Amino acid sequence: MKTATEKRIAFRNMLKSGEIIVAPGIGDALSAKIAAYAGIKALTMGGYSVSASRLGQPDVGFLSCTEMAEQLTGICNATDLPVVADGDTGYGNALNVIRTEQMFEQAGAACIFFEDQAWPKRCGHMDGKQVISAEEHAQKIRAAVDARLDKETMIMSRTDSRAVYGIDDAIERTKRYIDAGAEICFADGIGTREELEKFAKELSGSGAYLVANMIEGGKTPLIPAKELEQMGFSLVFWACSAVYTISKALYDLFGNLAQDGTTEKSLDRMIEFSQFNSMIGLDTYKEYERKYKVDRDD
Repeated sequence: MKTATEKRIAFRNMLKSGEIIVAPGIGDALSAKIAAYAGIKALTMGGYSVSASRLGQPDVGFLSCTEMAEQLTGICNATDLPVVADGDTGYGNALNVIRTEQMFEQAGAACIFFEDQAWPKRCGHMDGKQVISAEEHAQKIRAAVDARLDKETMIMSRTDSRAVYGIDDAIERTKRYIDAGAEICFADGIGTREELEKFAKELSGSGAYLVANMIEGGKTPLIPAKELEQMGFSLVFWACSAVYTISKALYDLFGNLAQDGTTEKSLDRMIEFSQFNSMIGLDTYKEYERKYKVDRDD
């Protein structure tokens, strides 16, 4: 396994390459492992997916810093891929941000983002959001940057002000967050392609990497990664695609079982037993058993 620092350096090098990074959102270690197996190069651990998978609840601020850090640890330990971690609002003021940053960094995050919503926050594509002042959030970003134990860890700013005050305010806030030390940034809940283009154009000379967030059924139009790259974006989250796909697949499976008492209709959508075992690393543990002469009766 790579060290956390090695993953962080790899993430920085991906950004420097100029080729946009596609980072799907995941909420658990199994999803992370499957993503790596499929050829994904970086991941995003979002509160939306974690709240759904861990609590079976919507993303409305129910998760604690400790719960998120525990989930992040499992995800980072499951794969060599760099993970961008959702630090929400930092769970309080700038002092709370310091603790959150260090807990997430110790869990293995390559990058951590903090948003300027008021707590309790909610998913960036839900209605009814509120934001704190730009100055207060700039201090949070500054605290996160100063709190880093490993200077390779990237701090990302997120603003949700577009839904409250409009795209121009989101751009001005982002500039302030870059001045406070954010190396990478995004505005969530952008409503049109034109606004995405304006965001990228207005921040093109800022020196920060830009992020777009795609959510099926959300407020932002779905745009392919290469088109976003041409606009000036360096990273794109497909934040909820995995949890939506998993939910649909399980709903169909359980519905078939309830109706037919068999999985026959779902077999063509399942990974085969041996392939799944290989994907999650059983072959590696078998090799450990041989190497360390572990006796098994089965």
